[in-house]
Amino acid sequence: MSSRSIETLIDDVQAAFDRRPAEIESGLDVEDAALLQLRKACRLLDGGETLLDEGHYTLVIETSFVAIERTIEFRLLERGTTQPSDLPGTHPGVYREAASVGIFAASVAEDLSDLWRNHRAKTYYQDGLAAAERAEKMYALASEVHAFVVGHSAQGYQCLCERTG
Repeated sequence: MSSRSIETLIDDVQAAFDRRPAEIESGLDVEDAALLQLRKACRLLDGGETLLDEGHYTLVIETSFVAIERTIEFRLLERGTTQPSDLPGTHPGVYREAASVGIFAASVAEDLSDLWRNHRAKTYYQDGLAAAERAEKMYALASEVHAFVVGHSAQGYQCLCERTG
């Protein structure tokens, strides 16, 4: 492997992202921005479950946090309180926005933000250790948030998850 190889691979990846994809992930070929976020959350939860079974706890924690955020973004877009280009640009911003439009109580949004700040960032970037119990609890939280939000949606039937759709 050389620096030249890396440069070539970067060019290849950029070209792949510049082209319209031919083989889109199952369930994600939708035109509606809200449904795309919903279904990304569904796919993240599905993948998280598989990763949990395989003992990839760091990935489960990361996937669970991202699934929560995609689920919130789905609801923000569905309700028309934001546009795809105006989605919150920070992780804590997603939770604040959820509280400001009534998806969650402010205390729940603050607790989610605290979890992200204190545990997700530490596990992913610093010296926090991923472990089975942490991953299982985080996955359960993400699944419950998803079910709660989808359960309050007129488009809940579009969910790809067996447990909520």
